[in-house]
Order: sequence, then structure tokens, then C-alpha cells
Amino acid sequence: MIPKTSNDAASAPPMKILLVDDDERSGHMLAGLLRREGFTVEVCPGGLSGLQRLACEPAPDVLVTDLRMPQIDGITVARLARSHSPAMPIFIVTAYPDLARRLDGIDPAPQMFIKPLDYPVLVEALRGLPRGKRA
Repeated sequence: MIPKTSNDAASAPPMKILLVDDDERSGHMLAGLLRREGFTVEVCPGGLSGLQRLACEPAPDVLVTDLRMPQIDGITVARLARSHSPAMPIFIVTAYPDLARRLDGIDPAPQMFIKPLDYPVLVEALRGLPRGKRA
């Protein structure tokens, strides 16, 4: 496990992450790792289920989504998340960084993580989010 960076982390409720990934195996593996780090993770197996989940309450604190998915891509999911919760942090995980230009217009811009994922960097970024800034 990656060491926690703040004493406040123990007293605060776990961060709720919505993880959207059409690769079921990868999504569940990442969710399991994040849960071991103390996060609460809900997995959606594709863009459509991600959109459906984002339309429901309560909103997750953070969106972590794959970029390239069939039918509904991560850009569409990120745009809906931002429209529902303007302050929600969005993390894009992709093996196709050249598609990042399609993220223009999402403000604030999502953070991008390139596959293969540097897991400790993702966890550090999640833990570094200001607690009061989550949706």
C-alpha cells in the first residue's frame, strides 16, 4: 500500500470514485487496488452505464474513466460529469494520449494518465485532492 499523506484522511469518509472502463478485467483490478487504499469504488463497465450512473444521486466525488470505449467514450462521460458537478475532479486513463485534444472545452481540464498506468501516481493524485473541493 502507498502511505497516506494526511492525518485528516483517517477522520474523513472514504472518497467515492466512479470508475468507468469497458475492459472489465482491468476495471475490476484497478477498483480492487483502490479499495485496498481505502477508497470506495463503483465500477461501470462502459460509457453508457457511466452516463446512467452519473444521472443518479448521490454523485461520486471523483470520476476515473477510460478514454476510448465503444458506443460512448470517456470524453462524453467526462462532459456529462462536468455538467452535473462542475467541481468534480476527472481523471482520464488512456493508451491513446493523441486523443486528448478532444478534451478541449472541459474546464477545468481533466488530469490525464497514460497506460500502462503508473498506479502510485494515480493514488497520489487522488489523495492530493482537496477534501472540500470534491463534488
